[in-house]
Amino acid sequence: MTIPSLTPNPHATGCMPAVRGRLRWLNLATACLLVGLWANPSAAAPAVLVNPFHDPFEPATRGLAGCPVPSPPTYTQAELQEVEHHRVEQGNSCYLAGQCRLSNSFFYDRGIAHALLPRLRADPQLRDTSVWLLVQGRFVQFFGCVARREQIARLEAVARATPDVEAILSKVLVGTHGKPPYPLASP
Repeated sequence: MTIPSLTPNPHATGCMPAVRGRLRWLNLATACLLVGLWANPSAAAPAVLVNPFHDPFEPATRGLAGCPVPSPPTYTQAELQEVEHHRVEQGNSCYLAGQCRLSNSFFYDRGIAHALLPRLRADPQLRDTSVWLLVQGRFVQFFGCVARREQIARLEAVARATPDVEAILSKVLVGTHGKPPYPLASP
């Protein structure tokens, strides 16, 4: 059995017009697909950017085995553009309102994390917790697991005592079972 060639052969006879027609259709379809992707890159699967703003995100404690690992901040390109606008507006309004000594509230984040992480890690009441810290625009967020509900209040108290912290949000699971109140890291 011979397999028909898709390369046009001027000397071939028989079903050549049908092969030429399929070849033209295939070339046209391929060209349309490539032009469509070139003209509209978002037609391809949206790329996910992981922590593009380099917000402090790291484990604060690691004492409770089996805690579901939270996802770092992730954005599609469209989400990134929307968040960029919000970050500029939020960051500068803090300074313009006289509530920040630095010109952008996001400039505090590394200092807050640098001051807060050692205090959380050294706190004996938090030894049997597995908690991740995310700081964005002077907002401290906790993700992870605690062994006892009162440890959430302890996390928040330590954060509240840290200079320049504006707000605290705890998305923490008591124990390690159940649906975590935060997005999970990809496996």
